[in-house]
Amino acid sequence: MIIGQIYFEHYWGSNRDNRLANIALTIVITTTYFFQEFCLLQLSILNIKEVAFMQVLSITMVFQNDKNWLWWFLLVLTPPFANMVEVIMGLESWSSWGSWLGESLIFFLLCVVMVNMKKITLQSRYNLAIIALGLIELVTLMVEKQFTLVKFLAPTAGLLVILLIEGQLYRSEIRNNQKIKLLRKKSERDDLTGLLNYRALGRKIKSLTENKEIHDIVIGGLDIDHFKNINDTYGHFVGNEVLNYFSTVLREKIHRAFPKHGYVYRFGGEEFSIVVSNHSIDEVYKLLQSIEEFFGDHPIVTKEGIKITLSFSCSLTNNLKGELLDLTLKRADKMLYSVKNDGRGWIITDQQYKSMKK
Repeated sequence: MIIGQIYFEHYWGSNRDNRLANIALTIVITTTYFFQEFCLLQLSILNIKEVAFMQVLSITMVFQNDKNWLWWFLLVLTPPFANMVEVIMGLESWSSWGSWLGESLIFFLLCVVMVNMKKITLQSRYNLAIIALGLIELVTLMVEKQFTLVKFLAPTAGLLVILLIEGQLYRSEIRNNQKIKLLRKKSERDDLTGLLNYRALGRKIKSLTENKEIHDIVIGGLDIDHFKNINDTYGHFVGNEVLNYFSTVLREKIHRAFPKHGYVYRFGGEEFSIVVSNHSIDEVYKLLQSIEEFFGDHPIVTKEGIKITLSFSCSLTNNLKGELLDLTLKRADKMLYSVKNDGRGWIITDQQYKSMKK
């Protein structure tokens, strides 16, 4: 059931913009949750004559995602729900409603505290929450003078099993998440230069356009001038050295000038792209001019002692609000071809391109 709830939540999170889907999934999750709680209540009464384990699922989901209000809501509602079912079944009376709410509130506050104890590992905090649940149930049994060895041992053994299983699942989840992150990182990196690739560019633009703190996005398209001639004259190994040298310099200069706001990508061959946010197109233009001068003053000397002076052609354009990435890239590409057809080795901006077309 926990796995099912996690999948429900994942699907719920992927449909945030669809209000109708969100409402439907909230109803499905809540109904599924309380159906499971009812079955759990029946099983525990049948086997040990005592309601137990009722909040395990909501605790698990709260510690899986403490930002989701629904799990906190269900965590609070679970004890009253269980007690109302007991009243309907003739096992409890309405007069004890105060203790239901008190138990619910105390455990809710304990979970709030433990969720925010960030200096302790998540697994340890989860373990503490489960232990606290067991202790509260034990205290409740003593207060109500219903304590028996069976009622104590059965829930305690059950909670220990839950801790062991959840601990193993938690460790497996961490290992899987690490593998997924590694695979994602590899899938977003160019093998030769280590730069981010086109897939990573799409994700970055999406995250930037959704971030309200971002006010400008400049996208640049770059080509190393006459790279084919370098490959044809000196061979692909020298060509690879050139690509690595070019990408290293470009990345260092962009990251140094625009920390946390500058990114460099390789599309393949001699084609590169840059993305700079929260800086004007003029600032990016000036930096690229200084990089062009750097390459002119610092030619690459290959392992074989071949000296090659590099230059590049570049176009700079702003990603317009609401504009699809493909449209921005097509405009940058069109501008870049105008540079390559007009002698190469220079940088063009939106404004310059518009002036040329008048």
